[in-house]
Formats: sequence, C-alpha cells, structure tokens
Amino acid sequence: MSAAFARKASAAVGTDDVEFLRRFEACALPERDWTHLAHIRVAWVCLRLDAPKPALDRVRRGILRYNTEVLRRAHRYHDTVTVAFTRLIYARMRDGEPWQAFAERVDDLLDRDAPILFRHYSARLLDSAEARRRFVPADLLPLPAFEQAPES
Repeated sequence: MSAAFARKASAAVGTDDVEFLRRFEACALPERDWTHLAHIRVAWVCLRLDAPKPALDRVRRGILRYNTEVLRRAHRYHDTVTVAFTRLIYARMRDGEPWQAFAERVDDLLDRDAPILFRHYSARLLDSAEARRRFVPADLLPLPAFEQAPES
C-alpha cells in the first residue's frame, strides 16, 4: 500500500467507522449486530486503517475474540473464510471511498444466497476442518493477492 493510498484511506474512515470497530474490538457490539455485513465492515475498516497484512491479523484476532467472548463459539471461527473475504474486500476497495459507498457497490460480497467464496472454493474444501483451522488456498479460482493495488 502506498503512503498516498494510506493517507486517502484513513481520510475515508469516519468517526462512526472507528466507533464501530472500537465497540467490536471491546466485545461491546451486541450479538444481534454481528451480521455478515458487520464482518465485512470490520475488515473494511481495518484495511482502511492499516496495511493489508497487519489489518488481516487484526481482523483474525478480533473475530476469534468476539466469537470466544461474546458468542461463546470459538469453534465457529473459520480462518479461510476470514482471510478470503479480507483479500476480496481489499481488492475491491477504492481510494477515498467511504464505507456506505463501498457497501452499496459490492452486492456480490454481501449476498448470502450466492456466496462469492464458492466461486473460489469447492464446498468440500471450504467445509473441511483444515480450512476452518488455517487458511488454505482456493482450489477453483485464485483469490486476489494483497500485493495487488486497490482500484483507483
């Protein structure tokens, strides 16, 4: 991520985004608000605030902690889903684009009836214990790499 993108990215994060992330990381976000959209927003905010790899680490830690402390379901954490979505989100980000504009533009990331991950992963691989425990590469269509620059 270039320094210029990092400055523009931080400018796109509003105080409500930072407050949302703060509540999530403090495990103060109500369980009813921990939706698929909320997962996407957490990753988006983290990617706006930091370089991709530290952002991904923050997303992983945050989801695992939330699943453990709030949901009491640490076993439901899925590392491959977390990494894959974070990479897909990063590849779709645009310089300076605020959360609401991003969310309105990425219907395919938000569609629970036609999960985008099944374009990249077979159900067999995605449902495996190994994929849940650690990130496994896609077996159908490669995921975008973090090294690819976000859209301008």
